[in-house]
Amino acid sequence: MTVVKPITTPLGQSLPPHGPHAITTHLPGWNTALRLRDGDPELGKQLKSMYPRFTPLSLVKDLCTKLLTHLSSTVSPDSDSGISPSTHGCLPFSTPDAFPLSAAYCVSHHRPDEHRFSDVDASALQFRVVDFFNVPIIPIPPNNNPSATADADDAALTAAEIKIRLYLVIYPLDKAKGVKGIWTDPGIGISTRLAEVLLPLVDADAVRENPESEQGQSQMKMKVLDWAATGRDFLPTTTGSTTTLTEKDVPPPTYLPESDAHDKLRERIVALCRRDPLDPEIAARLTPKDVFLYTTGMAAVFRLHEALVKAGRRGPVVALGAVFHSTFHLFEELEGGQREGEEKVEAFKHFGNCEDSDKVMGELEEYAKQLKEKGRGIGYLFVEFPSNPLLVSVDLGRLRKIADEYDFPVVIDETVGSFCNIDVLPVADVVVTSLTKTFSGFADVSHLPPFPFFFFFFSPFPFSRLHTFSGTAVWPSPCIFSPFFPSKVGTYANTTSTRYGKKVMAGSILLSPSSRYHSLLLSTLTITHNNTLSPPDASRLLSNSQSYLSRSATHNLNAQMLASLLHTYSTTTHQSEQSPRVISRVLYPTTMSSSPGGGKNYYLHYMRSPPPSGSTPPSSSPSLATPLAELDLDGNESFTPGFGCLLSIDFPSKRIARAFYDNLHVHQGPHLGAHLTLALPFNDLLWGGGDEQTKRYHAGYGAVGEQVRVSVGLEEWEELKAVFEYALGKAGEAAREEAAGEEEAEKGEESKVEGGEVPRAEQVGR
Repeated sequence: MTVVKPITTPLGQSLPPHGPHAITTHLPGWNTALRLRDGDPELGKQLKSMYPRFTPLSLVKDLCTKLLTHLSSTVSPDSDSGISPSTHGCLPFSTPDAFPLSAAYCVSHHRPDEHRFSDVDASALQFRVVDFFNVPIIPIPPNNNPSATADADDAALTAAEIKIRLYLVIYPLDKAKGVKGIWTDPGIGISTRLAEVLLPLVDADAVRENPESEQGQSQMKMKVLDWAATGRDFLPTTTGSTTTLTEKDVPPPTYLPESDAHDKLRERIVALCRRDPLDPEIAARLTPKDVFLYTTGMAAVFRLHEALVKAGRRGPVVALGAVFHSTFHLFEELEGGQREGEEKVEAFKHFGNCEDSDKVMGELEEYAKQLKEKGRGIGYLFVEFPSNPLLVSVDLGRLRKIADEYDFPVVIDETVGSFCNIDVLPVADVVVTSLTKTFSGFADVSHLPPFPFFFFFFSPFPFSRLHTFSGTAVWPSPCIFSPFFPSKVGTYANTTSTRYGKKVMAGSILLSPSSRYHSLLLSTLTITHNNTLSPPDASRLLSNSQSYLSRSATHNLNAQMLASLLHTYSTTTHQSEQSPRVISRVLYPTTMSSSPGGGKNYYLHYMRSPPPSGSTPPSSSPSLATPLAELDLDGNESFTPGFGCLLSIDFPSKRIARAFYDNLHVHQGPHLGAHLTLALPFNDLLWGGGDEQTKRYHAGYGAVGEQVRVSVGLEEWEELKAVFEYALGKAGEAAREEAAGEEEAEKGEESKVEGGEVPRAEQVGR
């Protein structure tokens, strides 16, 4: 009998070891998630680790503190009066558009009244530009051995040749909730690895007394440019024209250098898409030039939206079904932002309920038809396949036909399904992916044998919603993990650091070569894309993804077996008068109804299938537009596509859901694709703290508060089974107690009626 052991990770701690690049935090218990959602300050004090895209913490926070201290002490008091780490916060970016974006965000009508900046308040938002010189983004030789010889490929990255420019958005701390969302959902802030490299360059003598001299320039580490602006400088006047500044008036960016790892990542993504393709001709035409890399998955979504608008796609954005909450918030920001003359037009249209795919496709077609009759059209359509957290797979074939008829691009986020399992290139115009999830698959680890990975996400957009991912290391048996480790590390890092964490965040855009919009989007993105993914992050991502197929095989198998086990608890097999049903339904492609819409058949239609024995791998086919080296990933020869690592469980009541969750001995927090199983009351965390209208809206398409989302990890199956059966037993106890209570209540009501009392209307309706 397998013994179920409680999780020992302290609340608020990251996945151990607690390195500088940790992105997780453990939030045990349903109440803890609600405290986070509601902004409990006492809980905030306990959080030792946080997801970098929520707020600058860890190394980024340290960099901000040093920069603010530097600004307050070494720059003219007249230009930076009042700035200090005790009164101000700082958001560092590598792109100049952070300034106009921040200014527009803080005064937006989407901010709550108590957090929205007035035009006058926007003057308190200060913008500064800082240059770093001789930045040591240099190669770390294999096996993290500084004495070894670096690869010849990496020799071009010499410290003396690299200058990096940062754009600082500085805000009063008491105004933080009105501006920090610009860091959270677009995902365009700098990474912890870049901050780690820059930190040693910020010190008291960073700006030399005579920086114009040859000696001063060679010794210079950092310089605050003689340029400053405020949020108000970027705000439009009442006539609609810009007062003074635009992005073009900001000192031009340096962005970040690319490395050989960037090229290899693009090649790896293409090779994965060429592996067992549904349409070999489309796959053969795919090239690394069709892949664009970004710092986060949300940055990929955000920059794609900008590119589509620049390419002329100015109609409303349409989203189908449940989409990642940060994506939803980004699209919400569009609402009210478009005009035709004096008339405001709809900028975001959401079709939430997609379980009946035939119905929603009919509604979409009617909507597109109505727009066309008005001389307008859809800008583009965004859909997850399958969706997070509802695991709904829509009819992509019919969607493609509607898109072709009404001329709009289809953007598919395949993060949940993942490259290795599904092939949506035949129906997508663009594919976006969060590479932070299963593609990376590691957490903050240094010099340890088996690989731990974890991703934590926390987004307060809007301000009252706080969302988090968590996890902790467990050392699995060698028999499961022995094939998962890359034979070559090959990372970059700051030579002053002694720890090389494996966590990395990134995202990608992939253009389908069969799309009618391919040439337009390729030319637009080629012009607009600038590298913001640092060489250390790219190198770590390349190393991590070596085990992508091996890990995914175990994710697929464990998740499918767990979904099957849980599904039995939603049937009459586990239901009787003495033992009421514990689970309402399990949301996973194999358990979703095939008709109408919903589920399994639509997913199966786009699942990759293993090639016949002895067939030639697509990556080595001579007919390919760009021949690549054969895909050399751990588990490549034996990998079989599956249904992914994510599932959700609907319970009959919140009481039963909480009893299950509070007795589920896995790590608790948001993320998917981690090496350990993670659970979260996803919908109650995201939408439960909002107004009743918001809660009803999201519950209306299935995002109910009685749901628990599970990202299934790489543990041994018997261990997982025991853990979940224990929690199901506790849920069963709660179900029986609830049923007994309802029975007693019904008897009490009957006795009142028999005694002459007339029940109230709400009692009858209950």
